[in-house]
Amino acid sequence: MRAIIVDDELQSQRVLQELLAQNHPEVEIAASGSSVEEGYQLIRQHKPEVVFLDIEMPDGLGFDLLKRFEDYKFQVIFITGHNEYAITAIKFGALDYLLKPVSAEELAIALQKASQALKEKITEDQIQILLETLQNFEAKKLPSRIAISTTGGILYKQVKDIIRLEAQENYTQFSLWNDAKGILASINIGEYVEQFERYREFMRVHRSHLVNLLYVDKFVKGEGYLVMEDGAQVNVSRPYREELLERLDQI
Repeated sequence: MRAIIVDDELQSQRVLQELLAQNHPEVEIAASGSSVEEGYQLIRQHKPEVVFLDIEMPDGLGFDLLKRFEDYKFQVIFITGHNEYAITAIKFGALDYLLKPVSAEELAIALQKASQALKEKITEDQIQILLETLQNFEAKKLPSRIAISTTGGILYKQVKDIIRLEAQENYTQFSLWNDAKGILASINIGEYVEQFERYREFMRVHRSHLVNLLYVDKFVKGEGYLVMEDGAQVNVSRPYREELLERLDQI
């Protein structure tokens, strides 16, 4: 697997190179760069399968580099510090990232995902959702679309059409207003709880359930469950009931 590292922090480059050399001999580091412009030229020259891409660099953002390509024949693993907005944007685009300092365990997981996804090119929609999310945060708005990773590929849906999410072991079942079949996402519900925590209409009501309060038909207090507009009954754990009533009054 041919790889390129684009990161303006030389120490971060060295750490990543050492981790790859020690634990992943199948990864060949073709080149390293420290700026958006250098990274762009290196990708064109070496045609890597994987790009480790820092988010913030002196001459721009890693996202700016991606915008310069019309066709993505490589997988991207972002490298970032604790940039909350950037991480959320990456998740909404169903892309992968590593937090600095990079750990061997997280690197192994990211590489495994990249290897499995090599047959699927990054799509323009993924990058567009990522960029839309960043722009929305800058304008103090929330993303209107989300990329959902499934075993069969990536699907793109409007956030407003999501009725509820239900944990299915390590997967998450999406119930949608305009899709009777729903979507089984290959990501656990905990990840989505973090992604939707800024949305006032979304609330976790049970360890296995995240609901869109706009689709609540009624709350049966005595039995402790919600009836959603699609007819589904969703159990509400006791610790969430008081907050739920308050949130429903505010919607």
